[in-house]
This record gives sequence, C-alpha cells and structure tokens, in this order.
Amino acid sequence: MASSPVKSDGMLPSISPKEGQTLTPESSLTWCLAHLCEPGSPGRAEHQTVPSKDTDKRLKMHQWRALVAIRTQHIKGDKAGIARFRKKGGLKVLLNLLKHPECSRKVLDLALSILANCCTELETRLEVRKLEGINIVVDIMKRNVAVETVQNRAARALGNLAMDPESSALIHSAGGVPLLLLCVSLSSAPSSPTVAPPSDSSPKLECAQSAARALLYLSDSPSNRLSLLTQGTLSALAPLVAPEYPPGLRRAALRTLHELTRGCGVECAREVSRSGVLTQLGVMATGESGEHFKELALKTLANVCSQGCLRPLVGSLGVIQRFTEEVKKDPLRSGVFLKALCLCCKEAVNRVKVKENGGLEVLMTFLSSHQNHPLSRFAILACVDFVFDESAMEQLQELGLVPVLVARLAKLARGEEHAADRVDVNAASNMAHNELLPSSCLESFDFPPPEGFRREEAGREQSSSSFLSLRSWLLSEGLISSEGELLDSSCADAEWGSLHSSSSSFQTSSPNPDCSPSPKSTSSSGSAFKKSAPALPPDSSSSSSSSSSDLQTPAASSPVSPSKFSSSQKRRRSHSAASLAKVSLESPPSVPRSGTYHHPYHPEPWTPESPILLLLSRFSHASDPSAALVSSAVMSGLLCYLTQHQDPSSRCFRMLCRLSCNPNCLQALVRTGSVALIRHRLCANEDGSEGQQRQTDRVKTKVKQLGDTLLNNLRVQCESGFGSGVLTHVMLSGSESDRMNCALSLPFITSNKSLLKKLLLDSGGLLAALKPLGGAFDDDEEEEDESDSDATSQPQYFPLLFGCLSALTGSVKPKPVEKNPNPTPTGASPPPLKKPRLEDASCPYGSSDFDLVLELDDATRFPANREAVAGAGSEYFRALLRGGFGEEAQCNAAEAIRIKDVSAGMLLPSLHYLHGCRFGSDPETGGECQTLNSLVLDGLERAESLSAAGFQKSPFGEAMIGASRFLVLDLQRELEEVFLSFLKSWSDQSSKAHIVKSQLDQRGSDPTSALEVTAQTKKLNGVPEKVEEREASFTGLSGSSAQNTNLSGSKSKEDHSASLSGLVVSLPQFYWFSQRYSYPALGRACLAVLLGFQNRPGPFAGCLRRLTREADCTETLKRDLLSLVSAALV
Repeated sequence: MASSPVKSDGMLPSISPKEGQTLTPESSLTWCLAHLCEPGSPGRAEHQTVPSKDTDKRLKMHQWRALVAIRTQHIKGDKAGIARFRKKGGLKVLLNLLKHPECSRKVLDLALSILANCCTELETRLEVRKLEGINIVVDIMKRNVAVETVQNRAARALGNLAMDPESSALIHSAGGVPLLLLCVSLSSAPSSPTVAPPSDSSPKLECAQSAARALLYLSDSPSNRLSLLTQGTLSALAPLVAPEYPPGLRRAALRTLHELTRGCGVECAREVSRSGVLTQLGVMATGESGEHFKELALKTLANVCSQGCLRPLVGSLGVIQRFTEEVKKDPLRSGVFLKALCLCCKEAVNRVKVKENGGLEVLMTFLSSHQNHPLSRFAILACVDFVFDESAMEQLQELGLVPVLVARLAKLARGEEHAADRVDVNAASNMAHNELLPSSCLESFDFPPPEGFRREEAGREQSSSSFLSLRSWLLSEGLISSEGELLDSSCADAEWGSLHSSSSSFQTSSPNPDCSPSPKSTSSSGSAFKKSAPALPPDSSSSSSSSSSDLQTPAASSPVSPSKFSSSQKRRRSHSAASLAKVSLESPPSVPRSGTYHHPYHPEPWTPESPILLLLSRFSHASDPSAALVSSAVMSGLLCYLTQHQDPSSRCFRMLCRLSCNPNCLQALVRTGSVALIRHRLCANEDGSEGQQRQTDRVKTKVKQLGDTLLNNLRVQCESGFGSGVLTHVMLSGSESDRMNCALSLPFITSNKSLLKKLLLDSGGLLAALKPLGGAFDDDEEEEDESDSDATSQPQYFPLLFGCLSALTGSVKPKPVEKNPNPTPTGASPPPLKKPRLEDASCPYGSSDFDLVLELDDATRFPANREAVAGAGSEYFRALLRGGFGEEAQCNAAEAIRIKDVSAGMLLPSLHYLHGCRFGSDPETGGECQTLNSLVLDGLERAESLSAAGFQKSPFGEAMIGASRFLVLDLQRELEEVFLSFLKSWSDQSSKAHIVKSQLDQRGSDPTSALEVTAQTKKLNGVPEKVEEREASFTGLSGSSAQNTNLSGSKSKEDHSASLSGLVVSLPQFYWFSQRYSYPALGRACLAVLLGFQNRPGPFAGCLRRLTREADCTETLKRDLLSLVSAALV
C-alpha cells in the first residue's frame, strides 16, 4: 500500500496516495519502527503504564501491521527502500525482535522474511554481521527445529548472508551447517516406494531448497568445501537430484553439488563414491532432464575427474563424447570440459574412448590455436599419456604436434612463457587458481601412488600394473562400485590414506588433511571408502617402505621399448626408492614430504619443459624419426632451447645424439641445413644474447661439447662409403636449397679434400651456396634472429656462409703480389738531367729535364719529361701524348695539357715513379724520393686510424687511385704489395689480441703456459718476412718503417680491441676499393683476412654481409671466393 508519510517522518520523500485511498499510519516508516518492539519490552515508548490485556492485544496488532507494512510497502520493489530501512535503524530493531524468546511463529516468519530480503543488499549484510545477526538467526534455527516455515526463512536469510566470504566463515563457526543439513535431511529421508513423491508446494521441500541454496554459498573456498564434505553435505544432497523431486529443488541441489566438487579432493571422491550420485549425474548429462540440468551435470562430472579413482567410472558413463563436443563448440569457454578430457587420458581404459571420440583432434586444435592458454599444459600432459600408443603417436604427428611442442619449448627457453601465460578472464573466470595446475594432475589410477601405507603382502600383488588396469576396467564397466570391493578393509583404509597424503599438497588451503576423521565419517564403517586411522599400526612403516620400493614397478612392467630404461637407470631408481623408504622410517608418517615429482615415464625431475621433451624423445626412438624431428624449424627450436635456457635438460642432449647417430637422419640433417645450424649455434655461438648470459660457464661448456659430439657423430658417418653416397646424392639430385644446405654443411662433417673438391667445385655446390649473394639485402636488418629457422634467410645465411668458408680457407694465406717479369724500361736510359747527379742526389723527378706541363682542374701545374711519362710505364700517357690526339699537338706547341678530375695526390706519385723514383734508396742511382717514402711513413701510419671512407683521401689511397687511373702498372704492384704487408700486420695484431686473451683465461695460473703465450705473442709481433726484406733495402727508412708497421708491439689490450673493430669496419671498404681501382690481389687478401677469423664468427659474419652489400660486382666476389676455396683444396 502506498501512502504519504506522516509529518514526523521528514526525511522520507512524499508519496502520493492512490485515488480513493486514505492515509494510514503504516505508510510511515517511523511509525512502523516504533511498533516493532515486543509488547511489554523496555524499548517501547508506550509502556509507561502496566499494559492491560486489551492493550497488549492492541500492541501486538500494531506490531503485526508494522511488520506487514515494512514487508509489503517499505522494502519491496527496490534497494532504495531497504537503504531507508537500514538508515532508520530498522535492522537493530528487527534483530532485537528476533532475539526475544517469546516471539510467535507468525512474527518469526515475517521478521525473518524481512531480514532475508534486506540481506540482498551489501551494506545491509555488513551491518547485520556487525550486529551479530548471524548468531541470532542460528539460535532461532536451533529453537525451532521442527517448524519448517521458520527453518525455511532462516535458511534463506543465511543463504543471502553467505554471499560475503566473511559472513560465510562466521556461519561455519557459529554451527549453522549442521542445522542446514538437518533441513536437507528432513526431505531426503528414506521413504517407502509406495509413498507418492511430495508436491512442489510442500514446506519440507521449500525448506530443503532454501537450505541447499545456503550450502551453495557456504562452499565458497577449499577449506569450507572440505568442512562441508566432512559433515556429510554431499551425501545429504545426492538424493535430491532424483527426477521425482521438483525441478527447483533438483536445480539447487545440483548447483551445490557442482560447487562442492570444484577442485575435487580425496574427501570429495570418497563422498561421491559413497553416495552413488555419479550414475544419476550420468543420466542427467544425456539431456533427458533439460539443457540446464545437462550442463550442470556435465560440469559436476568434469570436476570429479580430478581424482583418478573416479575417472574410470566417469568414463563408463559415456560423457567423454560430451566433453569432446563441448570443447569443439567453444574451446575458450569450455575450460572445465577440456581439463576433464585431458585428465581422462591418464587411465588406459579412458584413453581408448578419447581416441574413438575424436579427442586427439580436439586437443591438437586447442594446442595449435591457443598456445598461450594456461590449459595448454594440460593438453600437452594428455599427449604424454599416449606416449606408448603407437597409433596415437602417429596420429598426433600427422596433426602437427611436433612444431607446436618445439615452438612452446623455444618460448620457455627465452622466458616468454611467463609473460604469455596470463589467464584469460573470459576463459578461466570460473576456475580457481589452484584448479589450473593441481599437483594431482600427473597421477594416474593405473599407477600406484607415490606414498602408500599398504601391507607388505598386499603391496607386491595389488600394486602391479595388471591388477590396477583390471581394477580400472571393472570400475568403468560397473562390475564393482569402488576399489574397496577388491581389497580388504585394512587395504582400503591404507589406499585412501595414501591418496589423501599424496593430494595434500593440492588442498593447500584446507585444514590438516591427516587430522582424525569426524564421528560422521567413522560411523560408516561398512563403506568401502574410509578415512585412514590417525595413527599407524606397528607394522605400517615396513609396509610403507615396501610400497615405496615398488614405486616405479608399473613403469618398468608396462610395454616399453627394451632400450627405454637401462639397467643402470633401474638401479639408480631402485636406489632412490630405497632412500625414500629410509626417510619415511625416520620422519613422522603424518607429515607429508615435499619432494620433486617423478613422472612414471620420466625418471628425471619434472620441469615445465619435461613433457615436451618426453614427447619429442618418444618420436626420436622411431626407426626413422627424420620426418617428425629433422626439419629446419624443429632443429632451430631445439638449438634455441639449448643455447637460451638457463639449464637445459639432458634429455634434449640425448635426443640430439640419438638423431646424429641414426643413419636414416643423415640425409635429412644435410638437406635441411641442420648441420650448419648445429655448428653455428652450439660450437661457434658468441652472440652474447640474454639467454647465453643466464647460462653458467659449466652449461656453456656442456653445450659446446654437445655440438662437437654431434658433428663428430655425423663426421663418422659421412667419411664412410654410405655417408659419401648420401652427400653425393644430395648434391647431384637435390633442389637448390638442398644443395646450398649441403654445401654449407660439408666442411664440418668431412675432411676428405677430394670429396670436397668434387662436390663443392666440380659439382657446383659452392656456387649454389654463393648464389644468394646476388640477391637484394635489407640495409636495416643487422642482428641475427635466433628464431629464424630458414638457413637461406638473410640473418641466418651470412653466419652459416662465413662458417663454411672460414672452415675451408682458414689455413690459406694470401698470395704475394706477382712481380712484373718484364720491368718497365724508363726509355732505355734515365731522362736527361739538368746537372750531373751527385752521390747524395735527391729524387730523380726533381733532377729531370722538364719539357711538358700538366695542369689540373684547380690550375695547379706539374712539370714533366715527355720521354719519361710517354714511355712504356704508363699506357695512359703513351696514348695521350703519342696516340694522335689533340694533347700531342699541345705538347708540341708547349701548351699545358689539362688533366681533369684528378687531385695532386693522385698525379704526383705517378709522375715521380715514371721519372725513376722508387721507394727507399735506389741502389742503382743512389737517389731517394721523399714523396714516395712519405706514403709509407705517413700514409700507412694514418690508415689504421682513418675510417674506411677516409682511406680514399689519405696520401696512400690517392696514390693507389692515381696509379690505377694512369695505368702505371708497376706502381700499382708496388703499392699493392706494400698495402698487403700493412694489412697482414694489422690482421696479425688483431688475431693476436683474441688468442692471447683466450689462452690467458685458460692457462693464466700455469707458468709454463704463460711462457708459451709470451712466445706466441712475440711471434705474432714479428713483421712478415717479405716486409723485412723490403725494409732492409730502405736506406734510412727501415727503422722507422718497422716501428710504424709493427703496430701491435707497443699497444695495450684496449688498442687491440680497437684495432679489431677498425679491421671489421675497414675490410668491406678495402674490398670495394680493390674492385673499383683494379687491385685484385688486395681484394683476395681482404677476403682471406676476413675468413681467417674462424673463432670470431659474430662480428666477421656481419662484416661479410656488409662487404657483399658494398661490393661493386658480386660476380667478382664469387670468383674470388671460389679461387680461395680452390687454393685451399689443392
């Protein structure tokens, strides 16, 4: 009824009465609150006089009218009315009314109804909790056990209050759970089959429905769920899902069962098995009772799949097909079904059903599409359970399991798994954190638990794999209802106690899992599932040790390959089991031991990458694993794991060794370029990446030794007749990429020079490897991407090519410049002199008789002798001055001849040389040319400190450009020879820095080694013999030249490092210079120096890339590389 409030209720908004209605006192909330107190109580305002019988009756009537008005007017319809009621202090008055022991049933019903409605608001629940309203409601339920209407409304109030975790905990501590269970048991008591089912409007059923709803909210945490289970909640609710009960009650009971089985533990499994509810859930999962019941039943069955003892029976209900269908509809929203499908793969009896119903395709589709989903780990573990099923492994391989596993392994190695493994809120919002990866997910009912308290005589017989498989089959076929029917009572107790302790780590938030059982659970002694006794019998320790010693018996007795576990591994495992048994004797049995889990198929410690490596290793045991494992992507991922992971597993080491020793994999390893990748990643990887920085020196040494071992295994095969035939077949009949990969791999797997020459040179293998040099390269990409698996891609190609060429030509020394057998005559006699030459005469050019003037663009003029410059020394000047051109007429007319686009530094050294000047002192003429000598003193001294581009503008660079421009061939050879000596000294100095540093690191504490290093250092500091001979002929120049060309004699380690960096930067420009200005020997020398740094593939592979990009002609580069390789294979 709506009416305007009274004047005293000033805070209330005006309410317009309906037409024809009169204002009543109940329309005022203040009036209602004033009449809520029990008649005669001290809180009433009307108790000044002793109330008579009529007065008390009138007050009770006003109280009832106030309650009805609050229920029907003031708090009905919206939250605003409840808030007004709370702010007016109505909750305190209402709770005081409920505390009165003499309240009538009708008042209690109406007051509890008002309280339940108010508790739908959060603020109201907080205030009720502060006013200790929970204890008041619980006391009302205790006083009115037989009154169903009061129990119904009190249960509804507790259910609304339990929506807050704090209130839920208070209800548990106040003893509200037994009272709610009493409400449920009132309606679920056994009755005669002839009695008709109760009607929908039965007060008992309504009370049971309210109690079931309250229990739903009270199971909000693992500890609360365990408390409810130990008090028999699941057994009390199980009968209420039967079809004879009303749909509302069935739905409430089913929702509570679903919540109770969330994160199903050992206690939950015991209650489920005892109640027999699985059969009814299986019927509901078929959809006979409706879609809503079907979904809840399927989710409940999916929850109980967390316990291995229940999974065979769940599988026999035919729900595995339902799980598969639900995951196919929406994988991200069906996480609970996907998890159940994965857990059903733990038992052999269910694995058959998973395969038959397309479960493998569903798992692979999920893995391929959602690699970063947290449940992808469950999918991988499910694949591990098929590891000994040949047909299943073949199907998984065809579905693309291996690339998915390798990609995930690479992410784990690079540390991307933690960043990408964030749980999707939409996908996992209905799953608690401890439900994603419980510790029990690796346990199978086909295997004995890791810890048991069986008797010794029962442990040997009943822990065998045949017995356990038989037990799973009997459970799945419904021939037995529980495992206790095959065991005696004591063995059943021991089995459940062992399962309880093994799953204690999963229920981390529950109370002590080894506590004494409740009276309710111990009273049902006839059940097959009992809780373990709080104390062990005197002989329990011996039985525990005997069962622990048989820990790995099923793994050994299962149909494994004979080579799966060696005898030494079995001894190690039995020794570890004996040690475990010894520890169990010394430690209290009630304290669970926390140790590293050991999977039955995986004797090593279980790590995040263990299931991936286990599956990959299983594929490697095939007779021909090349189709599954030997590909560029897979091998690159495995090598990335070895070089990036902080501590790679030894299983990966053994797997790669197994592949390298398998003759069926040799051709695939060569075709895919895996050999070159192994050498580059494992043996010569010095990229200094973040993954390598995480590895210790011990791990790096192991990885490098693995690379050497793999190459040695392949080398043994390739140097046999079979291996030579395989290499020849690949080179002659393979595709372009196959031939290129074979050529890049050959130097590391065979040392037969005749075979190398035949395949690389005669068959064109090296040309195939050099073919990508002619392609276009991206200037911006500079760093190598470890995840790139294609050897032909730019980041991978140059390091692999550098490794191949350096291995082939590392011992080749650059050939000296061939001297001209017919030295250029200077006109049969020196040019005429202005005056007689003295013994200490200056350079011949300064003493010549000039009859010609050469003028540059900047008007600089240089005199010259026509006979000297137009002789056979320069084809350019001979054609210019004697070829019938206009310059010849200008020369006859004594006019200056213009030389365009030439600097003075280019022209002057050539003029000096053509007039008879030479480097150093000339023994024939006794002359000395300071201009040419300064090229060595100043030009070479400054060349190392100059940038690559600055070398062209140095005096020595301009002299070389001028000699090439004017075709002064002898001067070209002279300058080229001097520059080669300088380049050789520079490279020796740079390589010495690396050798000395590595040897000092290895032998720094050995005085003998220190002497060896010193001797080698002196050897490296020496000037090449060719340079010493030339310098000996330099009068007055040998000492200073030796001081300047021997650059490594007086520099520190910092200078050596700077020298190496300068060499890396300069070599590409030097090679470009050699091509541009026709210095072929210099170009080949640059390549020889570059490829000589075999131990520094990182910077020099990038140097080769820049050299290729900057070269004028890549065909010339290919010819130079071919010539170097040909010289090495002679």
